[in-house]
Amino acid sequence: MLLRFEVGNHRSIREPVELSMLAIDKDRAAARRVAGTDPPVLTVAGIYGANGSGKTNLIDALSWLSYAVGVSLRSWEDEIPVDPFRFASAPSQPTSLDAELVADGVRYRYELQAEQSGVVFEALYSYPQQRRRALFEREGEDVTFRRGTRFIGGGRELLTPTTLVLSVASRLTDEINLVARRLRDIRFVGFWPRAFMGAETKLYRLGSRWMHDWSNRLMSVFDESPSPQRDAADHATQHQRDLALAMLKFADLGVQGVEIVDQPRETGRGGRRLRLLHDVAGGSHPLELGDESDGTLAWLSLMPELLSVLEEGGLIVVDELDTSLHPLISGELVKLFQDPSTNPLGAQIIFTTHDTSLLQHLNRDEIWLTSMRPDASTKLTPLSDFRGTSIRRSTNLERGYLEGRFGGVPVVDEFLLREALAGVHIG
Repeated sequence: MLLRFEVGNHRSIREPVELSMLAIDKDRAAARRVAGTDPPVLTVAGIYGANGSGKTNLIDALSWLSYAVGVSLRSWEDEIPVDPFRFASAPSQPTSLDAELVADGVRYRYELQAEQSGVVFEALYSYPQQRRRALFEREGEDVTFRRGTRFIGGGRELLTPTTLVLSVASRLTDEINLVARRLRDIRFVGFWPRAFMGAETKLYRLGSRWMHDWSNRLMSVFDESPSPQRDAADHATQHQRDLALAMLKFADLGVQGVEIVDQPRETGRGGRRLRLLHDVAGGSHPLELGDESDGTLAWLSLMPELLSVLEEGGLIVVDELDTSLHPLISGELVKLFQDPSTNPLGAQIIFTTHDTSLLQHLNRDEIWLTSMRPDASTKLTPLSDFRGTSIRRSTNLERGYLEGRFGGVPVVDEFLLREALAGVHIG
């Protein structure tokens, strides 16, 4: 489980900001007791703020770290695609990322400082029995490993100025590889770090291939027919199929089932495709995915990752959770992660949103607010920092937020807007 994440000098984030998943109010079922750490750990964090205040840039930094661990070995040859704060007048500092997590009952901390020319500093620490030990520390290309740790199979030659040690973790001890896998396996729904997005990636994200990808993943859950391309391990269990269908019905989409149909080869595509069966006037009517509503498609794109993370554990990150989802569905989704009966493995979800109705489902330590400093950099504040009469556990958080008591809401110059619109119409 993720305990905390800190980032500095990334996009709109200049001074380091920290997102913590450690509980303030500990006497709640949603606050999980986890071996290897104290206090309890939260499974939900919601990030609020005005447009342009840096909500997305915070999760962009987390995705940058996750993807960097996965791709630096094979993709970074001449430089590291850092994305530093653009408005600083002083010389830029390295981009810094710092993540703490618990894996197999042990707390770990990974630190990285990087600039375009290469890694400045990189380290991994573990805390068995709450005592820190360095698994490795790196300055530039000089790496010092804990005694007994060494590269195998020529791993040392793979380490370059722009390659992370965690990217070469498969050539190292299981413990270092464990942390690398946990960071690499964070799920980001339809989201890539902007610094990694070339033209082809943008098209993949926005085009039909994105829908093709998750629809194929859904089809692998529901399709029970034998296939020479898949072995028995690739077929979903009946429990997984039941869970997936329950999640479809959970969203109240009018869906009563699914069907897998053969696609005529004369269309030039061939193969099989998935259709949803809708309950219409007591009958079952199929509808192609391309004809479904945006809200249905948004939920379907989330489903494969949600099914996976709730069954296996881990972390899922969603930008703008409220996009095309009804507030009631978003609220129920949050409760799925908070409730130990539906989330026994302690899967976590971090999301950004403008949906104030979700505040009814969130505790004060699950809410984070972004705002803009005078230098156009992002400030991140936990709602639990507000004291006195401003915030209590019993406070109506939605009303307080909309009234601007906690910040994080846009400042709207209504007079200026009306004056400009009047000028347009007069002209």
